[in-house]
Amino acid sequence: MFVSLAPIDYLILFIFVGFMVVIGILLKKSISQSSDFLLAGRKIPSWITGIAFISANISALELLGMSASGAEYGFLTFHFYYLGAIPGMIFLGIFMMPFYYSSKIRSVPEYLRYRFNRPAHLVNSIITLVSLALGSGIYLYSLSLVFETMFGWNPHVSILFSACIVLVYTYFGGLSSSIYTEVMQFFLTVLGLFPLVIIGLMKLGGWDGLMRKIPDSHKHMWVGLPGGQNELGWDLLSVTVGLGFVLSFSYWTCGFAEVQRAMAAKDYRSARRTPLIGAMFKLFLPFLTVIPGLIALTEFSKEMNGEYNKSFLILLKNFYPSGMLGLGTTALLAAFMAGMSSSITAMNTIFTYDIYQTYINQNKEDKDYLRIGKLCTMFTVLFAIFSSYIAMQFENIMNYIQLLFSFFNAPLIAIFLLGMFWKRASGWSGFYGMLLGTGSGLVHFILYSLGILYYKSDMVSNFYGAIVSGLVCFSTMVVVSLIEKEDPRRDLHGLVYSDRDKTNSFWDPRILAWGVGLIVLLAGFNIIFA
Repeated sequence: MFVSLAPIDYLILFIFVGFMVVIGILLKKSISQSSDFLLAGRKIPSWITGIAFISANISALELLGMSASGAEYGFLTFHFYYLGAIPGMIFLGIFMMPFYYSSKIRSVPEYLRYRFNRPAHLVNSIITLVSLALGSGIYLYSLSLVFETMFGWNPHVSILFSACIVLVYTYFGGLSSSIYTEVMQFFLTVLGLFPLVIIGLMKLGGWDGLMRKIPDSHKHMWVGLPGGQNELGWDLLSVTVGLGFVLSFSYWTCGFAEVQRAMAAKDYRSARRTPLIGAMFKLFLPFLTVIPGLIALTEFSKEMNGEYNKSFLILLKNFYPSGMLGLGTTALLAAFMAGMSSSITAMNTIFTYDIYQTYINQNKEDKDYLRIGKLCTMFTVLFAIFSSYIAMQFENIMNYIQLLFSFFNAPLIAIFLLGMFWKRASGWSGFYGMLLGTGSGLVHFILYSLGILYYKSDMVSNFYGAIVSGLVCFSTMVVVSLIEKEDPRRDLHGLVYSDRDKTNSFWDPRILAWGVGLIVLLAGFNIIFA
């Protein structure tokens, strides 16, 4: 079922690749110190960082996976956006960015060094590096899978080709290059894939035509959820607490690959607006990713024959002529690059500042840290290539991603919430909470794999694993904090709410208005698709 690209399609693809490389080379001139390369100099406007924030999360995997889930499960898939993303993004902008930006930290793990202690910081830095390395490999593998399925391209060649492109423009331009290219990649992704939705709806007679043709089981987000009476086996607790709180808040508020874009903003208010701007775009993203799957289900169910991963391919094949097909293919490549480059820039920042400068060599000149950052960029791309072959061992990549999140991300929300809003949280509580929280997630997964614990699906297991991991971390931190004696010499100014930096307004009316507006829109979408 391969699709053949015409010369015009290849031309569009290679123009895009060339443009990415040129951006990286041009931005090289602005890189004179490590902060320019790793932090983008903290001088980028909020509308750029806001788009980059959401673009960093889009990947070929999401486009392919969410389309497939839309075809198989319908509006249930919207929960990954309306519970699994937007609430955490709003919380980041209103409550957590003031601590991140005001404290002048250079990475999310660095907050733990100031708020808790060096062991907590080191463990979190290592865990974050491992999770980012595994995640970047997923981006590589997913894109190679798409191109192999669509065009019959050799997956190993696709992995190496794609990795080399990202390496070139991130090596030369650093975080600035990544952010500016992510903005272009976002608009290119929308431009390349939105016509699929328009053409499909026109063929079906509009939105009402689509609703008439899809099964009743695909028309609701909440119907059947309380008792787990749906094809995914999701129940109310696993979705609202596991996905909607633990995974959503830990990923979007503590995940450095996304938060790094907000940290690159030019000022305090711009940093807070960044995730809120991203959330506005995220509200409408399901119409670009999930709806194509429903269109494929109604128009090409026989051709799809139950293989839902083909849904995006079928639409491209049937709806796009030469030229448009090249644009659609380029959109997939752009989405992949945005996701992978965000992981690469996050890894080189954490290794350079949180590992090398903090624990290996503290007294180097700045040019040496710039050199280490560039060397790290090369090594992280190599790790991404290696981890892409790990991802190949999993049949369902979406389950693999959520599994990683339930291990590595789930404990973080407890650590950061207690750290920011409970001054009594002690220095060692973050360290032990992280170890036991991550460990309990691993134990939960082992028990499920052995059949000792039973859930209706792997995804439900991941959601409950996140709940277990978060609860164990939270409980551990409370117990350790009550046992450990307080250190009166600890300076927590700017790190906790009760002793926050008051030079900037925490309860900024304009930021709150953004948040309230997003919550109203979010509630409206949940009601419409309930």
